[in-house]
Amino acid sequence: MPTSPIRLGLVDFSILLLYLAAVVLLGLRAARRRREGTEDYILASRTLTLPSFVATLVPSFFGGTLGVGEYAYRFGVSNWLAQGVPYYAFALLYAAFLAPRIRKAPGLTLPDHLHAAFGKPCAVLAAFLVFLLASPADELLMLGTLAHWASGLPLAPCLAGVAAACVGFLFTGGLRSDVWANRLEFLFMFGGFSIILPFAYLALGGAGALAARLPPSHLDWTGGNPPAYLITWFFIALWTFVDPSFHQRVCAARDAATARAGICVSVAFWCCFDFMTTTTGLYARALLPGLEQPLQAFPALAQDLLPPAIKGLFLAGVASSTLAALGTTSFLAAVSIGRDLAGRLLGVGEARHEYWIRWGLLATCLLSFGMALAMPSVVDLWYTVGSCVIPGLLVPLLAAYFEPLRIPPWAAFSASLAGFLGSLLAWARGSAFPFYPGLALSILAWIAGKLSTASSRPEA
Repeated sequence: MPTSPIRLGLVDFSILLLYLAAVVLLGLRAARRRREGTEDYILASRTLTLPSFVATLVPSFFGGTLGVGEYAYRFGVSNWLAQGVPYYAFALLYAAFLAPRIRKAPGLTLPDHLHAAFGKPCAVLAAFLVFLLASPADELLMLGTLAHWASGLPLAPCLAGVAAACVGFLFTGGLRSDVWANRLEFLFMFGGFSIILPFAYLALGGAGALAARLPPSHLDWTGGNPPAYLITWFFIALWTFVDPSFHQRVCAARDAATARAGICVSVAFWCCFDFMTTTTGLYARALLPGLEQPLQAFPALAQDLLPPAIKGLFLAGVASSTLAALGTTSFLAAVSIGRDLAGRLLGVGEARHEYWIRWGLLATCLLSFGMALAMPSVVDLWYTVGSCVIPGLLVPLLAAYFEPLRIPPWAAFSASLAGFLGSLLAWARGSAFPFYPGLALSILAWIAGKLSTASSRPEA
């Protein structure tokens, strides 16, 4: 099996380069329309309309198209159950209960809101955890790998080149540049998979022919995995509640109604796109059963089925949501490490926030570069980062937005720290399910905080 699953001619390579150039130019053009102030840099002055909200949230939150191909190739239709259904459910709950509270709360970021509820220590720890959660190692790995396959260059320079191209316009444009680029990426992500599915159907046939060529486990909703593995993915989908891109888009919406409606419309688009990507992954498994690297599923299928030019358009579609997520998460990680963490620790004034966020972009790229080289599986990156970080953010965040769940600041900090360290230690000791011990410790810290609050109340 060759290292690269694709061989690109001049036409296909030119299409990919032109598409990347168009994304960058849109971001640079939007940067020229920026207004002054940190609020515009981070939240585009809270002006996102419903179409803009949907066009930016759909690609930026979906992100891992190659990773979805890897999962669908390995485990079949369970991709929809593990990577789709729980996210739809939690996104709708987010729209109903969290979005209005977040949009109306003062502050620009998730650590800002935790600072208001529980003080500086909790906000600093949250900023560090958001930095880890948002750091785009998985998106960088996918795009760098795609560039490596397409160009034949070593992976390391491909990772560095992709990072520089995809985050450069964010230095000056911030969220406004990101949103403008997302509009084009939204169109290409759906257009690309609309292209390949008819070719796959003509090559193999419909549902019956596809089922006949797949292993039985690929038509089982478990994918051959133990129930505990799937349940863990459901818990990891709680990522939605603590995801900084969700939080940022909601804060940037024109009003709470726009944020709520935008999330609901986005769920419909995600459901449609998951159907397209899962089906394409199944066709890849049926037509190319011998792939040594499942991450190659979509590009290898394109090499097998698509003619020149069409192949380039499809690969641009594969890259689209990952491009969107790389820009979004890089910027959010930079805001977390530059403004929310270093800014708080060093007492940086608002006038210097943009300067520190730009340094944060560099730190984000370096960390993601190292993580992508150290753990070259997108699914493993999702599972590890989600399992270790989410337990440290979930309980304090919910307690911050719902008054009956409030606990003293020391308990909120303890819940956050215990959740993160508990999961991290379990992962370091080789646990296959590090999420659960961290979440259990975080909940215990919350219970201790509630008990201390109850015992300190004066008797009637």
